[in-house]
Amino acid sequence: RELYDSWPVGKEKKRFADILSVLSMTNADQEERACLKYRLVGSGAEVGDWGHEYVRHLSGEIGRQVNEPDINQAEKDALVVLAKSIVEYDMSHNTESEACDLLMEIECIDVLEQFVDATCYERVCLYLISCVPYVPEPEDKTLLKTALNLYLKFEVYPLALRCAIQLNDMDLVQDVFSTCKDPAVQKQVEFMLGRQQIFLDLAE
Repeated sequence: RELYDSWPVGKEKKRFADILSVLSMTNADQEERACLKYRLVGSGAEVGDWGHEYVRHLSGEIGRQVNEPDINQAEKDALVVLAKSIVEYDMSHNTESEACDLLMEIECIDVLEQFVDATCYERVCLYLISCVPYVPEPEDKTLLKTALNLYLKFEVYPLALRCAIQLNDMDLVQDVFSTCKDPAVQKQVEFMLGRQQIFLDLAE
């Protein structure tokens, strides 16, 4: 590290920071968060180039750093940018739960939708809904709304309706019903509403 501090500014120093970031996973005080520190001043190479354990380690340090009381907005913004690149990596490597955990930790779950595609939305939604009983208000509603929006995005209206009912939001229930245009699915939605004795005011 002393050598890094005396190294002249340039591309080589950024690559040096990348290497120090990886080495810091095992050779640094965890409270110092050197892995994250050197990553932020590194070359900006793909976060997954150093493997999954490195990505997981970075996620943990981001979660701890973002909750520091003296963190400023510029530092937080840099962490959010890095977190987004980690989420993109996680989504493409079947570790959706870790991506969700990271976004919940930094309170940016609202950006999740842009990283979710048809191959993983089911696992993401199931994980979000399973977390609802374990988070405080209003985060529980945020998770349900995120799951609802994903179900709507991929036109899974019955499960979107279930989220709307759980939120006890009649406007959302109405929106889900109105958005569904498939007659067969609409009948399923109507049956679900009937079982819950929910009545909608529909224009003739």
